[in-house]
Parts: sequence; structure tokens; C-alpha cells
Amino acid sequence: MSNEFLNSLEDLDSLNLSDFIKFSRRGIEKENLRSKNCSISLEDHPKAYGSSLTNPRITTDFSEALIELVTSPNKDLNNCLKELENIVYFCLKNTDDDFWPASIPMSIEDESAIPIAEYGHSNSGKLKKLYRIGLSHRYGSMMQTVSGIHYNFSFDDRLFEEWAKNEGGSLREFKDKKYLSLVRNFRRNAWLITYLFGCSPIVPKAFAKGREHSLKELNTNDLYLENATCLRMGELGYISKSQDNLNIAYNNLEEYLADLKKALTTDHPRYKTLGTKVGDEYIQLNTAIIQIENEYYSSIRPKRLVGSGERPINALRENGIEYVEIRALDNNIYDPFGISDETAIFLESFLFYCLLCEDQPCDADEIIKIQNNWGKVVLSGRDENTELQFKEGSAPLKERAIEILDAMTNFEDRIGDVGYRNIYKKSLESQRLKISDSNMTPSGKLLQDITESGLSWDEYTDQIAKSHKEEILKSKRDVDYLEEQAKKSLEEFSIKETLKEKDFDSFLAEYLSAIE
Repeated sequence: MSNEFLNSLEDLDSLNLSDFIKFSRRGIEKENLRSKNCSISLEDHPKAYGSSLTNPRITTDFSEALIELVTSPNKDLNNCLKELENIVYFCLKNTDDDFWPASIPMSIEDESAIPIAEYGHSNSGKLKKLYRIGLSHRYGSMMQTVSGIHYNFSFDDRLFEEWAKNEGGSLREFKDKKYLSLVRNFRRNAWLITYLFGCSPIVPKAFAKGREHSLKELNTNDLYLENATCLRMGELGYISKSQDNLNIAYNNLEEYLADLKKALTTDHPRYKTLGTKVGDEYIQLNTAIIQIENEYYSSIRPKRLVGSGERPINALRENGIEYVEIRALDNNIYDPFGISDETAIFLESFLFYCLLCEDQPCDADEIIKIQNNWGKVVLSGRDENTELQFKEGSAPLKERAIEILDAMTNFEDRIGDVGYRNIYKKSLESQRLKISDSNMTPSGKLLQDITESGLSWDEYTDQIAKSHKEEILKSKRDVDYLEEQAKKSLEEFSIKETLKEKDFDSFLAEYLSAIE
């Protein structure tokens, strides 16, 4: 436990700011494939959900079948989780499809059959569709069918305002500095989140067809690695070799934005060979390493809310960091809603821990260590002898994990709300059990359960999908507000479709050139 961590915690104690739950704000984005009879649904985005372009709560990710459910930002964790549950309930109530509960998809034999999401004929709708077409050409549609939980998180400005008084400088400069320190420390320790909550040690053979991999045969239908935790974030999932050399360090906002701008404006040889059009049809937005900011794959990203048509890179430059987006969580196949209060409160306390840890810059050598640790835990993190590499040398995974949890135990008595304190205490106990016995992790449990069942990945996961739907729909929830929001979004979409706009070529050129 570092002196820097304890000193920061004592500083916040003196300011009455050390109860992280009181000063936290979160929003959750949950992705699921819609499935039918153990296959990807080929149905259009249900009209009952509203417009995927204009409904802020129910939209789509890459595929028309890949639903994305988005809560509003909320100061209360339980209310945020309840809102997510309401959205899931509303969606399942209004479709014959199931929601595939795992982050790894079912067997999809024909990649070309994966329907890319549709957003209508407005310029903004065409832009969203074209971006996804570009992803399919760059990485293949199969990779884009994986799903997960994105956790958007911020600390209240009151915390930063009071804390900044001790260090001087403007509120914005202080926030940017602290958030980027959090980001660097999260990346250094993100392997722990993968170990504790990864839930994708198995993939169907169809998912890996035609791609290089190191997986072994589990049965006639599936592949696995014995000690894998999160194959979603491995060589077959959200890994982009074209981004490997970006070496984004997050040392300061100016440097980060310069690195991001370089990725947005530097041609990638393969993408340049592809070109932006085949005949008269666009096939990608541009030929840069990343088409837009969201294409940069990372376990965590500094962000802020943007207006319609506004470039995220410009918003960050002009107004600074507003929140962080954590992208390292699998859907928990055993939880009907994909994430529990124990997982959420642990993740938030882990972010608080990262905020309080030593503010150290990151260099190219450490970035390599961070990437290697991540890859090792993704593929073999449950191996009892896993060793990780850090600036100060190597250490066993379990030893370092226990050190982090010991430090986080300091937060328990500082949580004023008894209910949240009990959830946090229970969560810490659960995580310690997983560190002690890797079979207690979601990935360990899932591999053991499927092996003992004698079922394939598809059969086992489909059973859980149907069970979750039945369980969720047993409850009665007041979700009329979501129905009204869906109807309103359809009206907004209809208006948007009839507006007279400039031609798409001009619109696209203007959007791409708007980077400051």
C-alpha cells in the first residue's frame, strides 16, 4: 500500500470527501445480441423500441441485432441499476427474441449474414451506418458481434473543487490531471478486473473460423483455453493490430489529444489500399488508422458529452474531461441483467483507488508491460503461477491482487450509507474468494459448468437466455415512460428523415475536416 495512496485518502478525510459513494455518478451501457432459436436474430430493430437513431435509451451497436441499452447518468447506484433493469424488462416484453446473455456470440456460420445496423436516410444516420460498414471491412463482422458492459463514471465537482484548494490551479486543470492519473492507474491494474469479472473462456468454432488463434478444442463445436478469463478482449475479440503501435500514454490531455489526432489523420496502409469507395458506394469513412474517436480500442477512455455532430476530440480540447468510460466488463452470463450491485460497487471503488494512487507518468516501456499483463491474464489469468511485470519488477498475480484489495478495504468504514457499506463488504469478500480459488471466478465457473453439462456453448447459453427472459418477465414493472420515449423517438426520426440537408459527400467532408 503506497504512501501516496494513504496520504491522498487522509487528505480527503480531512475534507470529509472520502466516502466515494456520496460523490459518484454513473451510467451504464449494456449490449446484447438478440437471438432466436439459438441463432442471431435477423429481424429489424423492433418498432416498439423506437428509433435506434433518436432513442437515447434503446439503440443498436454494430449490428441491427446488437441492441444497446443506455441508462441516464445517475447519482444513486441502486437507481441506475433499477433503470437498467427496467429497460431490459421493457425490451424483452416487446419482442419474441431472447437476449443472448454472454459476451461471446452464438455460432454464426455465415459472417456475411450478420445484419449491419440501419439508421435511416438522414446524413447523421448514413454516417453511423457507414462507420459500421468500415468496421466490417477492417476487422470483419464476426468480431463486431461481441458484446459487453460499458460503465461511464465520474466524480462530483464538489470533490475536485475542495481537493483542488489544497493544490492550487484551476478546477478544469485539476480535474483533467486527476482523471488522467486515474486512467493510467486503471490501465496498470485493469488485469484485475479481467481476472475477477471476465466471463468468456469459450468461443464457438464458427467465431474463430478463418482466423489465427491459440485455442484448444473443448468439444466438437467449441474452443477454449483452460485458464482463460476474457477471450472477448483477446486475439479474436477487441484487439486491433493496426492500433498496436499508437502507444497512447495519457500523460496529459494535450499529449493524449495529439496522439488521438494522429490516429484520426494518419493513413493506414491496408485501409488506404481498400479506399473509401467501391464504384460509387462508400465502404469506410476514411483511410486513417481509426475512422472516428470511438474506434480506438482501450479498456478505459476519457470522455465528455458532445452535441449533435460535434467531434469528441474537439469537445475534450475545449472543455476538458467530464467522465471516464470503462470498457473491460463482460456480460455476466449468470446475472439476468448482466451486472450486479456487487460488481458495480467494486468497480467504482476500484476507480476511487486508481484516483488516489500515485500520479506517475507512463512511458513506452511500461505500455508494453501493461499490454503484456493484459494479454497474459486474458489468455491464462487463472493459472496459479501467473506472474505479471511492473515498473518495479515482476510479482505473482495473486500477491498483487491481494495488495490492491487490502488497500481498497480502507474504503469500507468510510461509506456512510449502511446498505452500500454492506454490499461493498460482501463484494470484497467475494473478490477475495475468487483470488484464493480461480474456479470461483465467472470464467472458471462457466468452463466447469459447460464441461459438466455435456452441452455445447450454443445449447448451454441458449438455455440461460430463455431462463433469464422467463425470470425477468415474471416481475411487473412500470415502464410506461419507456413506451412514451420510444414513440417520441419515432416522431423525431420521422421529422429528421424529411428535413432537407446538404448532399452526403459535402456533409462527410465537413465532418472529417472538423478536427481541430
